[in-house]
Amino acid sequence: MHSRAAKPALVLLSLFCLAGCVSKRPDRLTVLFFNDSHGYLEPFTVEQDGKKAEVGGMARLAAEVKRIRKNNKSLGIPTVLLCAGDILQGTPMSTVFRGKADIDCMNAMGVDAMCVGNHEFDFGLENFHELRKRAKFPFLSANIDIERPNGSAQLRLPQRMPLCPATARLDLGGGTALTVVGVTTKELLVTTAPWNVNRLAVRDPVESVGAVMMRPETGRPALILSHCLRTTDRELAARTFGVSALIGGHDHLLMSPERGKFPILQAFEKMRYLGRADFDIDLANGRARLRDHSYIPIVAGMPEDVKAKRIIASYAGRMDKRFKQVIGWTDQYLGADRGSIRYRETNLGNFVADSVREHTGAQVALVNGGGIRASIRPGEITVEDVFKTMPFANEVIILELTGKQLLALLQRSAKSTRADEYGGFFQVSGLQFVIADRKARSVCIGPDKQPLDAATTYTVAVPDFIAAGGDGYSMLKELPRRKTGSILRDLLVDTIRRRKKIEAQVEGRIRRK
Repeated sequence: MHSRAAKPALVLLSLFCLAGCVSKRPDRLTVLFFNDSHGYLEPFTVEQDGKKAEVGGMARLAAEVKRIRKNNKSLGIPTVLLCAGDILQGTPMSTVFRGKADIDCMNAMGVDAMCVGNHEFDFGLENFHELRKRAKFPFLSANIDIERPNGSAQLRLPQRMPLCPATARLDLGGGTALTVVGVTTKELLVTTAPWNVNRLAVRDPVESVGAVMMRPETGRPALILSHCLRTTDRELAARTFGVSALIGGHDHLLMSPERGKFPILQAFEKMRYLGRADFDIDLANGRARLRDHSYIPIVAGMPEDVKAKRIIASYAGRMDKRFKQVIGWTDQYLGADRGSIRYRETNLGNFVADSVREHTGAQVALVNGGGIRASIRPGEITVEDVFKTMPFANEVIILELTGKQLLALLQRSAKSTRADEYGGFFQVSGLQFVIADRKARSVCIGPDKQPLDAATTYTVAVPDFIAAGGDGYSMLKELPRRKTGSILRDLLVDTIRRRKKIEAQVEGRIRRK
């Protein structure tokens, strides 16, 4: 039993211990970030300065995150890891496991928050909810709503409710927290298969973020985690108050910080870079001021995180061996570079569109450039290569369109500029035309180049995504259609397997003036 004389000493000792347990308020912060990984968990090869180079890989990125965290911890600097959306669609692993491998890796490397990208719905709403439950970090979006369950009207509830939280508060220690506000592109409803998002509504990104920042409970410092077009990000920077920075995605850009009211950053795509932004925290004004930034290349020779590597290897081992089957070869570079396939005729675009037209017997085939996601390099072609090129399970649909209706489609496609990188730009087969002043002119049909006739009916093959109004082609939604039962990428696999050697040229089907 303690004597009364001993109690003051015990109290002093307790207070001393308590003081030692209270962490100091941080005056620095490091934000690490990546975006648009699109299922590229494993390293891949690119052409750089005429040479092949291996880049990317989540195990390498995870090891670099761990290294920075460890170094920052020794300096008393908190580290936050963010993802700016679009983790799905682009590789066979992503297609087969529908994002589970990606989420498991992101859990392992300690992602703190992710904003919702448009491709998060590529496998449907149910799969989206499964990924959210699997994640140990929050999915964020301030501007996506979902229909309430049946019976809500009787309870006098609003017809829609938020799909997921708008914000997350990330503890930095010492009673300080960072507020992260997620926001998603308003293009979501036209860049995703309509049947996957028909229960969703997307509100204006700028107004939605502005409303969140006006809430009394929204803490400072705050940053925006955005999966929107750069033009939207710039508008956010011009019109939003109380924000310290914007970490962006969707445009696949490697950006030097754009300066408005706050800096805008973005780390390209497919985990080829890890973005880093270092801030000074000014708690008196509720701001974090950017002091430095860098984009760390993720390349061959970098250390790999053992845990992430083990997860990826486990999923890779479960992949169907058919993905490694060699089905043909090519001596050419079959191009689907984003800046080309969404702006001009390419040899791979011609091959894909020709394959669709020949398979269906349609007079015309139109394939949206946004659905052709990767080039095919010279050498052997595997099933995996085709899945990388065509990651979406789109069925080919036959429409009967008048010349007037077909011209309306071409006019929308022709509005694309190189800066837009509009995914609805068509690669074509069975017709040719000229683009001048962002309009389709001199449209000719067939090998004999007959002028398009407004009153004539033509059979036109398109992916079901386009037939359902995707990429803004809403004029097709209500038109009669015939299903072919043919999945576009399977059709390509069969075509390559049958031909063995693939050759394709740019032929002047689409000419710009």
